[in-house]
Amino acid sequence: MTRIGYGALLLIFMGLLACAKKEEATPSEEAAAPERPTITPGEMVLIPAGEFTFGTDDSQVDREGLAKPEQKMTLPAFWIDKYEVTNRDYLDFAIKTQYVGEGDKEGRSWRTFFTAEKALYPVVYITWNDAAAYCKAQGKRLPTEFEWEKAARGTDGRRYPWGNQWETNKSNTYEAGFLQPMAVGQFADDVSVYGVHDMLGNVQEWTDSWFKPYKGNTKKNENWGERWRVVRGLSYGFYGSRGSLAIRSASLPNALYNYGFRCAKDATPEEAARAAAPK
Repeated sequence: MTRIGYGALLLIFMGLLACAKKEEATPSEEAAAPERPTITPGEMVLIPAGEFTFGTDDSQVDREGLAKPEQKMTLPAFWIDKYEVTNRDYLDFAIKTQYVGEGDKEGRSWRTFFTAEKALYPVVYITWNDAAAYCKAQGKRLPTEFEWEKAARGTDGRRYPWGNQWETNKSNTYEAGFLQPMAVGQFADDVSVYGVHDMLGNVQEWTDSWFKPYKGNTKKNENWGERWRVVRGLSYGFYGSRGSLAIRSASLPNALYNYGFRCAKDATPEEAARAAAPK
């Protein structure tokens, strides 16, 4: 069997992408879809060291009590991807490394949801192991859920990236009406104080953390422990008006759902000092 080289596959893919871009959008599509920003693959944001608020005591938001109690934590400086990892990013990784995802082995591949026009959509149907393998290949890792939450909420524990009051159509949640993932960075208001995009809506994201109770949480849950991995954020299928950046859920590491991810990495002492310097 003849194997097509990486360069040839990438040229074919870019050709398909170019053709897709030539298709003119209808007036209704142009009105409904926000303008796409320029996306730089692998671009990261430096989050400064310091204290932040995580968790919530709001029972209307956290009905299952999984994110209680609200408390403070101090984290060292770290980097986190500005955008969710896209189909284009993951295809590049899979071709270069010949990586075969866990879904591929079961006939439930992430490629099923990938077309040329969805190159900048977040990759989904990725298991925790698939996500961790991608990050490792980039010299990165998955963020802890605490890193994820600080990057999303800032230091003041805000409910949404833009503040504490719900506003429709600021993120790709159920209220926006798309009912599917959209290109990363498309919602200009779903951006944290640090400049990290799509933390509230679009797709839920894997983190590195095990699903364990927060300090001070006495709620009984048979799934606490080192069996399930924490998933953070809401998605196009969740009501953002009823949610919060504090909400946490979890799945078994081999779960194949509409989960995406982004990567993180430690900051060097020099980078940490730069992040702490007055702007």
